[in-house]
Amino acid sequence: MTIKEIAAKLSISPSAVSYVLNNKPGVGKELRQKITKLLIENGYSIKTEANIPQEKKQYTSPKRTILFLYYISERYLFLRNNSVLTLYLNAIEKICNKKNCNIITRSVNHDSLYDALSDTDNIDGIILLGIEFYERVILDRSCCDKPFVLLDGYFPESPIDSINVDNYIGLYQAIDYLYQNGHRKIGHIKSAIPYGCLPDRWRCFYEILDYFGLSFSQNHLVEVRMQAELLQDDIQKYLKENTDYPTAFFADNDYMAVSALAGIQQAGYSVPDDFSIIGFDNIDIATLLKPNLTTISFDFHGMAQEAVLRLLQLMDNPDLPIIKSTISPAFIERDSVKNLN
Repeated sequence: MTIKEIAAKLSISPSAVSYVLNNKPGVGKELRQKITKLLIENGYSIKTEANIPQEKKQYTSPKRTILFLYYISERYLFLRNNSVLTLYLNAIEKICNKKNCNIITRSVNHDSLYDALSDTDNIDGIILLGIEFYERVILDRSCCDKPFVLLDGYFPESPIDSINVDNYIGLYQAIDYLYQNGHRKIGHIKSAIPYGCLPDRWRCFYEILDYFGLSFSQNHLVEVRMQAELLQDDIQKYLKENTDYPTAFFADNDYMAVSALAGIQQAGYSVPDDFSIIGFDNIDIATLLKPNLTTISFDFHGMAQEAVLRLLQLMDNPDLPIIKSTISPAFIERDSVKNLN
């Protein structure tokens, strides 16, 4: 999209888009976030200078520049109307300001990824956001001649520093909660596309079921397409064609959980009276429908902070051992689970 097309989509003037692109004042915070999101998704680079008071600059060390790469997959297009990118970007900008770093934001795809990692002139380090990774690639420190950290991307086979959510802790809390509420038949609303950290989340789900001594029936697996309308169709088809139902479902993320909730209600069933549902992420959409969604809260700020701090460590000492860190999520109890006891 061009600057004019972005402006037209948001019903604003092209000058407002230009202000954001060039990091100039004059655009409100909420609108700036919307413009920034569209600019990044359409391949524009935005440079944000650390907000250091002028009188303090002479006492600070030279600024470093961090390149924040947002990996874009064509298979993920229908999920990109969410706030995840904005949450991460805001957190990273806030931390970089505190650490006297500049940040340049740029989107990449499968074809341009390695070029971006090798084009590091005037860059001191790179953070790659991997939530949209579907294609399997091998990444290691030799891919880039500058320090490099992967944020929210599941590459256990790649010798690269990474920061991810601890899916095992999150799933343990969810299944333990269902178990304590009397649920023994737990189903899985599963994405048909194994993007980002979902393969690890699936592995944890089945391992924890086994830990609790709960068998999993293939009759309780609902593999769905990710678009909301198609997902609702898939749920309704499952309910129509099956009779052996679980009492509760775990959905891979909140978007899927909320879409499934809507599909179940459209089919004439009730949540949580007929089916309980738990999601993952705790994003804004979790409280848009009734009942509000029980979920697992993702610490976006904590993960972004760890990524920046690890990158700064690698800038000072590139030969540090590779570390794959995880951040524990928190369980959020709301209204979408029924107590069967």
